[in-house]
Amino acid sequence: MDLNLLNTFTLVYRLNSYTKAAGQLGISQAAVSMRIKQLEQGIGQPLFVRKGRSIEATAHANYMATKLEPAFGLIDEALFKVQHKVYAPDLYAYDLAHEDVDVSIPPDEQQQLFDDIRNRQVDLVLDLVTINDASVVNELLVEEQVRVAVRQDHPRIGDALTETQFYGERHVAVTTRRHKQDIFTLLCEQPRPRTIAHRANSYASQLAYVANSDAIAVTPKRLQSMAFRLGVKLLSFPMPMKSAPISMLYHRSLQSNPDHKALRARVRQALTSGDDCQ
Repeated sequence: MDLNLLNTFTLVYRLNSYTKAAGQLGISQAAVSMRIKQLEQGIGQPLFVRKGRSIEATAHANYMATKLEPAFGLIDEALFKVQHKVYAPDLYAYDLAHEDVDVSIPPDEQQQLFDDIRNRQVDLVLDLVTINDASVVNELLVEEQVRVAVRQDHPRIGDALTETQFYGERHVAVTTRRHKQDIFTLLCEQPRPRTIAHRANSYASQLAYVANSDAIAVTPKRLQSMAFRLGVKLLSFPMPMKSAPISMLYHRSLQSNPDHKALRARVRQALTSGDDCQ
């Protein structure tokens, strides 16, 4: 079946006019009428009947329209709607939840990440990276700060803690998938050994563990609203800590692409203006 015939039918049905449909399609009224007749011959059913100077859809046309309108919507979406794929740690999944993007966890190997960018398997990557590639643009997105997560009614820690208290408590750690280290070891200038009570697979599960135990954790500051809802407070560090530079990476050929520029602007807005980033 010729899709042009079906497209002409849906347009005539929606506008209830051969003339208006012809104007939108940029063809003559006679050509529209010929397409409708060709479609009617193909299905063996009349679709429109003359009623004075206007036309009226038949019962079969009404039935066809209810089936074809959604189908053409899906076709338009498949052909013309851009669904961007973004690699981002689960830390940012909550901030991007309302954006029209497909969010996936970055691959474990950094080289695979760059290969996916070069091969256009992903449109944008948000991550902490340690290597450069000439074909990839690396824009600093945010300097991620960390805090110490402690249960609100912790029996030994109030609204501040000392370095001795920090190392004296049991910890819940999240090991980064690529660097194979927890965030404290990566960012502390002079880390010392700690007692690890549990290794969580995400920061959300880490905070849940802290909320239900006396263990403490090193967690990103941007999760302070989630922590508060779980009954967890975030305290400043008693020792010097670096921040984590999170980059926005994408193929250099997309640098001036208007649609991609809009995507980058939306992502930057989502990750730098939320309450949890304050």
